[in-house]
Amino acid sequence: MNKMILNTSVCIIAVSVILLAFSIDTKASKAEIEKLKNEIKSLNSNNELIELRNKVYKLEIEIHHLYKYKVIYKDSYFLGPKGIVEKYFFDEKSAKKFMEKENIYSEVLIELN
Repeated sequence: MNKMILNTSVCIIAVSVILLAFSIDTKASKAEIEKLKNEIKSLNSNNELIELRNKVYKLEIEIHHLYKYKVIYKDSYFLGPKGIVEKYFFDEKSAKKFMEKENIYSEVLIELN
């Protein structure tokens, strides 16, 4: 999720730069354009950003190791089942309670080791 936020932030900055460039009456010089390109590249290759992405990835893995149960299910709606979805739980009680919902078409409870 944080990866998506970081990538979205970089895209927003790039779009802002482009909009700013179009709003200026005079044309930007080649040197200014290159400077902006280098700034955008530095945002993607920034060591702090890479370290942050690695920490987020490690935390996501650690959280998944805490889960004890997984429910694989199909959501149902008025035209039939949608698709296969996975949801993770910390205990069996909450997993079984989730499986009792009316909108679940078909489900499987898996105990994770």
